[in-house]
Amino acid sequence: MWFGRYRLTSRIATGGMAEVYVGRHISEAGEFGPMVAIKRLLPHLVKDHQIVRMFLNEARITAQIHHPNVVGIIDLGQEGGEPFIAMELLDGRTFAELREKAAETGRRVPTGIMLRILCEACRGLDAAHNATDEEGRPLMLVHRDFTPDNVHVGSQGDVKVIDFGVAKTASWGAGTEPGTLKGKFFYMSPEMILAKPVDHRADVFAAGVMLYEQLCGHRPFTGTSVEEVVLAIAAGKPKPPRVFDPAVPMLLEAVCLRALAHDVSARFQSLLELVEAIEQVGGEAQVGSGGEVAEYLGTLFPPEKDPKRQTLRKAREADPSVPNGQRPDGANSGEGASGGDRPQLQVVDDPAQPAASAPTRGAAARKPLPGWVPKAIGGALVLALAVGGAGWFFNRPPLSPADALKQAAVEGAPRARLLLAMGKNPKATDAQFEAAGKLLLDAKEYEEALELSESWLAHSPKSARACLLEGRAASAVRKGKRAEAALGRADALMPDDPAANLALASMREAQGDSSGALEQYTRALKKRPSAELLMRQGYLLSQAGRLEEAAKALTQVLSKELDPAAAAELAFVRYRQNNFDEAGVLLRRALKKAPQLMVGHYYLGTVRYQQGDVKGARDSYLEADRLAAPDDPRALIALCELEAQTKAPTLEETRKKISDRFAKEAPGLLGRCTPTP
Repeated sequence: MWFGRYRLTSRIATGGMAEVYVGRHISEAGEFGPMVAIKRLLPHLVKDHQIVRMFLNEARITAQIHHPNVVGIIDLGQEGGEPFIAMELLDGRTFAELREKAAETGRRVPTGIMLRILCEACRGLDAAHNATDEEGRPLMLVHRDFTPDNVHVGSQGDVKVIDFGVAKTASWGAGTEPGTLKGKFFYMSPEMILAKPVDHRADVFAAGVMLYEQLCGHRPFTGTSVEEVVLAIAAGKPKPPRVFDPAVPMLLEAVCLRALAHDVSARFQSLLELVEAIEQVGGEAQVGSGGEVAEYLGTLFPPEKDPKRQTLRKAREADPSVPNGQRPDGANSGEGASGGDRPQLQVVDDPAQPAASAPTRGAAARKPLPGWVPKAIGGALVLALAVGGAGWFFNRPPLSPADALKQAAVEGAPRARLLLAMGKNPKATDAQFEAAGKLLLDAKEYEEALELSESWLAHSPKSARACLLEGRAASAVRKGKRAEAALGRADALMPDDPAANLALASMREAQGDSSGALEQYTRALKKRPSAELLMRQGYLLSQAGRLEEAAKALTQVLSKELDPAAAAELAFVRYRQNNFDEAGVLLRRALKKAPQLMVGHYYLGTVRYQQGDVKGARDSYLEADRLAAPDDPRALIALCELEAQTKAPTLEETRKKISDRFAKEAPGLLGRCTPTP
């Protein structure tokens, strides 16, 4: 469709405020501009003056920043009273999406790649901090929402800061009302939480939060509720990253903690200072290259399988911009005329053929049929049969919901087609919808499950289970906002059932949001206490460094019976509380009951080494590595570190194992166990 002088090919994204289209500018002279992303406010927000001001502020602010690490604004204005922004078209994923995808396999983005993304984003935002307006006056910009969601990682390894929607400048202020907390509170600085004056160093703090959570696997300020997190940020006392992961380089830990300093004067005074400090660490914290970032993105999101990149590819292919393509005014459209001007089919005599005398009636009767006639008759018969068959097919009685479920459960059956057709049957019951949804989720046909949930909600608008299916399916296809809304409705409709809380907890864990997951597990426990939920709560408390609370929860699990996983995690808690003897006892009990518990051997190796039993520690790490998943390097790295510190003769053999088994990650991993002179 046309939007002013922009031809919009397709919509590629929809958010809470705006939607984004792929478009191309076409000038009065018919010249084609580059493909761009057109951002338009949702129709019901166009009359909201505050939102329009915020929307235009984003464009005005971003247009003043000219840097390769900031998304470029090409045009902004209004069309028919509707504001729009035209910006460069980005092909890739956000840093948040990279982290979520990595978390699905229980891993974090490799250190070198993470540092490259963070440093490049900091360079772009530093340029924004130093930008000036048209008259050369400093903008004094503060992004105030510098988070992984607003850092874009391109398919070529390029990194750009996006979305200045809640940014504030000296000239234009902000698009939201004063005194309101802006952005995502996990990344807010203490001065923002405490409503004190805020400058660009608040963005330095946000960068520190991103660095911390990548080093530790969770955020520096956690709690079981928003209020607890806000209070923790205001107090400003994060635990050092090495408390959670001793492998974090000391220099990088120092850089991270300085960025998170409660006192703004103690932080890095610019993002460029932070970048320079990160680049000086080196070793296992060597900043990666753009090529490595591009390769890693392609590994996580293969272009041929990534739905977002496929959507963009299809949008490009649908663009009809050619030298004689359609113009907005209809000229040179290449389309045929309509109505009475449409060319008519004409039969023209061939002048090369001599005129023939009119045949007699008898001669005409004896004239053989042209060769095409039998073929035409045969084709007509085939067509008639096909039409008749199609008529029977499309008018056949539909399968009953029970029969559709029965057939869909058969191996190799067209499951999605059968179940989606069942969803259109008004006789389907809620129980049958629920069974169909489970079949689709189990088969990982998440888009189809989402479509089925829509049919179910049309059938039973107040069904909590339908909302639950929508939330689970939306979460699986990365539609986070829709998933949260659906699961929130499910929770409200069944306040005593923990199912929605558990689904939200799973989604939070996939997003790398440990504190959010912990909050949902805590709510689920209040509704329906169980050893399994208590174990999960204890594990997350342990990983968050809340040792006393973790010990209480895990001890409660063990009071009923010996759960090996709970015993191993409690041992890790005791180890960090310097109670090595109790940690060792717990681990031996756990391994006696579950000899194949990899994490038990891994933790026991750490305890033995701390107790001075180097040979025992080595044996434990080797056993843990034997039991570990093929992509889990933890035990082998721990062994390598032990051998580097003890100068063991087997060190080079272990380093070679790491290089062979983890070729891509090897440079960063081997940096952890480089022998010291």
